[in-house]
Amino acid sequence: MDGHKQQLTYLIEGKKTRFVIPVYQRNYDWKTEQCGRLFDDLEDVILADRPEHFFGSIVSQTPRNERVVIDGQQRITTVFLLFAALKHQLEAGIVKSEDDDLAGDIDDYYLVDRKHVKDQKLRLKLVKNDSNAFAAVLSGDDDKLIKGSNVTQNYTYFLDRISKMRISADELYEALQRLQVIDITLDYGDDAQLIFESLNSTGLDLSEGDKIRNFILMNLTQDVQEDYYEDYWNVIEENTKYQVSDFVRFYLAAMDGKTPAMRNVYPAFRKYAEGAYHQDGAAPGVIDTKSLLEKMLRYSRHYSALARPTTGHADLDRVLRRLSIMDMSVIYPFLLNLLEYRERGTIGDGDTASVLKIVESYLFRRWACGEPTNALNKIFETLHQDALKGVREGASYLDALTYVITHKGGKGRFPDDHEFVASLHERDWYAIQNRKLYLYDRLENGDSDERVSVVARLQDDTYSVEHVMPQTLSDSWKASLGTDWERIHGEWLNCLANLTITAYNSEYSNRDFATKRDMKDGFSDSGFRVSKWIAQQDTWGEDQLKQRERRLAKRLLELWPMPTTSYIPREVIPDVQTLGDDFDFTGRRISAFTFLGVRYPTKQWNEMEESVLRQVFELDSATLFRYLEQDGWPASSFSDHEQHYFSKIADGLYARTSSSTSWKIELLRRVFDDCGIDQDELSFEMPPVTK
Repeated sequence: MDGHKQQLTYLIEGKKTRFVIPVYQRNYDWKTEQCGRLFDDLEDVILADRPEHFFGSIVSQTPRNERVVIDGQQRITTVFLLFAALKHQLEAGIVKSEDDDLAGDIDDYYLVDRKHVKDQKLRLKLVKNDSNAFAAVLSGDDDKLIKGSNVTQNYTYFLDRISKMRISADELYEALQRLQVIDITLDYGDDAQLIFESLNSTGLDLSEGDKIRNFILMNLTQDVQEDYYEDYWNVIEENTKYQVSDFVRFYLAAMDGKTPAMRNVYPAFRKYAEGAYHQDGAAPGVIDTKSLLEKMLRYSRHYSALARPTTGHADLDRVLRRLSIMDMSVIYPFLLNLLEYRERGTIGDGDTASVLKIVESYLFRRWACGEPTNALNKIFETLHQDALKGVREGASYLDALTYVITHKGGKGRFPDDHEFVASLHERDWYAIQNRKLYLYDRLENGDSDERVSVVARLQDDTYSVEHVMPQTLSDSWKASLGTDWERIHGEWLNCLANLTITAYNSEYSNRDFATKRDMKDGFSDSGFRVSKWIAQQDTWGEDQLKQRERRLAKRLLELWPMPTTSYIPREVIPDVQTLGDDFDFTGRRISAFTFLGVRYPTKQWNEMEESVLRQVFELDSATLFRYLEQDGWPASSFSDHEQHYFSKIADGLYARTSSSTSWKIELLRRVFDDCGIDQDELSFEMPPVTK
């Protein structure tokens, strides 16, 4: 095996040499997103006057006059398509060159080898379907183009980009000459499959955090790299316990109001950094690294405080610890922004603690009432900014946040006192996994400074959650419960009124009540506040269960109260839901939508659908055209000609936009899935439903 750095164009232009994609390779699947990144990079090569641009590695075997591509077919195919598009735009006069022979040179050097035998004239041989599409592209006959192929759609995309590019045709040609690859050729006897697997091994993949570190530090001088690593990056790693990928994901959600999928953290971060920290007057892609690292360092300290609270304010640290025990990372974007807001001195420690207690009540009440957690992502991505809207109107942050969180509608709502108390009898409080750590710590310790180590002792099994009325009833228990023992047992067994924490051995758990009360480490001997009233009872039956449930209801409302405020905003704050949320859109009006970070006001769902489908078409037109070749749903929502209730998406493609809101939502979800677009990239603003 031999590998060395080489110009990609030098590899392509060799006489009687062509690239062959073997049949066991996947089809060409780059989308316009990847093609757009390459085109942006080529423009930047010229605008920033960079001598070269690294474009990855090409791994191939070289039997006879062919290069059988083991790895790198996506990049090679894309460059061929770009050459084809440049050639055709030159021939059409869309762009011009100072070299009258440039189009012909591209054809001769990079696309066609006229001295090769007839069936091998094209310098790139793709797998069957892609090969036909590529041949049609090179023919220059638009009528022969295969619209359902990514080859065709990316070629069409390049035609458009070339017509609008910031550089000249000659400069684009020069930029292509500057693409550098590592050319790896396999010797006879090398195991191509093993080499391919090692190059693509998941064990060698960089984490998203690794990619971000390299992006931030790689282009700095050696001295600056070392200083920034020690002063910033290494500290960030320590603050996040070396879980940098997780931290950056929440950091981006705090900055942009949208949480990227873990696999997309690096590209999302790069887009954020190049947008928010671009150096004034510098070439594209050049960022103010120091300012970016300073902000990330501050937020990493906040991230550390979420697990190890050290703010110095006792009440604030106490509620942060409770939230950590609750283990709800979905609120991290909000907490990072809140702690940064506090650090800047714009909210005091007391109000910060009060805000966190409201969030705590909101989370616990929703959990107790069985509300879905997937509604929380968007709420906590935007909650801080929603509260700041009220601050700009003159409200305190505490009042503004209280209004926002208590006026959430649909599946984001704040359960009221009646629902919360009803959950005591309606849900199973026994099978709650690790949530028992938070629940019994809160019930036992409240806000007292004299604390019992409930969490640690439940974790090491020193303490356990105990049924007062046991899971298996003895004859004596049945007798004490009376003739209606079966109903009482079935109705009350796993209600919170029948549960407590104990330190005695579970083998005694179905002894009669008096024994469990009076035994060593029993209810009378335990010292737990949560068991004190139980220890005072002479017997245990439905009357005692009802009394304890009423006592617990009062306790729950004290520990997790419903917040109130007299503040009413001048501007109504809309409900925001994403396409991926489990939300019923039926009967809701729309006021705006946001797709791929851009917000569009609208009052019509059909306008939203039409606009989104047009933008999806620009990203992946091949998939939408393929619907025209299918039967059933969602193909029934598309047509190749104009008809009633359908709107034009592109030439030869129409979509049904006169349909119910739920139909629109389901159609977009299917389209997004088929095109590989994250459903959370589309969100809707809706006027709140009046309570």
